[in-house]
Amino acid sequence: MKKILFQEDQKFTRTWIAVLVYGITIINIAVFGYGFTQQILLGKTWGNTPMSDSALILTFILVLGIFAGLLVLLHRAALITIIHEEGINFKFPPFFLNERLIPKDEISQIGVRQYNPILEYGGWGVRIGLGKGKAYNVKGNLGIQLHLKNGKKILIGTQKKDQAEWAIIKMMESDK
Repeated sequence: MKKILFQEDQKFTRTWIAVLVYGITIINIAVFGYGFTQQILLGKTWGNTPMSDSALILTFILVLGIFAGLLVLLHRAALITIIHEEGINFKFPPFFLNERLIPKDEISQIGVRQYNPILEYGGWGVRIGLGKGKAYNVKGNLGIQLHLKNGKKILIGTQKKDQAEWAIIKMMESDK
């Protein structure tokens, strides 16, 4: 059985992201809801060049679906990181559901570092930085940086620098 040295579950908690997504959602639903009500329910054409009824219904359904999906992603997304004696496991549902394992014998370098999420990776989430490899992060500017023996680089965001550093040392020192 794997001895867990470190575990961290992170969620998106940026208030401004939630306000932005909710705001855009409410505006879109209000605009298309108004158009839907005017044209479909009241029989009045909506706009200077109105859509057909079927196109308006389809657009309204798509708008509802897209923004409902964004809200679900915002609330369900979580980065789960586990460091144990054999390596690092992480998953990032709903972006990917299967847990990924990076065995310690595939790691050439590892450490916790400060980084610039915007400049290095273009933001938060599942990102690819030019020459930087992949990043999995939800907030902040600290990450577990891995350089793998196959040349790949992976950065996994963390909010627990000291605990992650301790677990990395213990993992790399273990004989398993």
